[in-house]
Amino acid sequence: MKLRVWALSLLLVAPLSYASVDRGVLQFESIRSQQSEIRAAVKAANGRYKEMPQNTRGELLAKQDQLFHLMDGKQSTQDLNEDQKTEVFNTLEWIEAAINSADDERMVCERRPVLGSNRKERVCRTAGQIRAERESARERIESGEVRSSQ
Repeated sequence: MKLRVWALSLLLVAPLSYASVDRGVLQFESIRSQQSEIRAAVKAANGRYKEMPQNTRGELLAKQDQLFHLMDGKQSTQDLNEDQKTEVFNTLEWIEAAINSADDERMVCERRPVLGSNRKERVCRTAGQIRAERESARERIESGEVRSSQ
C-alpha cells in the first residue's frame, strides 16, 4: 500500500519536475518503474483503475507505449531533443489526467516560433484554458466582433 502511495505521489510530482527541465534533468528510471506499476494495475483493473472505462484504459496503455518508446535507450531528458521533451511532458500529463479524471486540468505544451526569431519557445496551458480560448474565439466570430480582412 505504501509503495502505491509513493508511486502515485511520484506520478503527480514527475510532471512538475519536468516543467523545469530547461534548468534540470529528469531521470527516466523512476518514470519507467512508476509507469510499469501503473500499467500492471490498469491491466488488472485493480484499485482506482477498476472503474476506469475500457477505452480509457486502452488509450492509457497506448500512451505508455509511446512514452516507453521515447525513453528507450535513454537515461534522462538530456538525451532528448526539445520536441521529444515536450512530447514526454504532454504524455505524462495525459496519463495523470486520465488517472485523476481531470482532463481540463491536464497541461498541454507546444513549441511555437518566436516572432522575429528562429528559436522556439515552450508555451504551456491547461486543456481547459485551450478549450475556453477556442470557444471564446468562436463566439466572437459568430457575433461579428471579428471580421475577415479581405
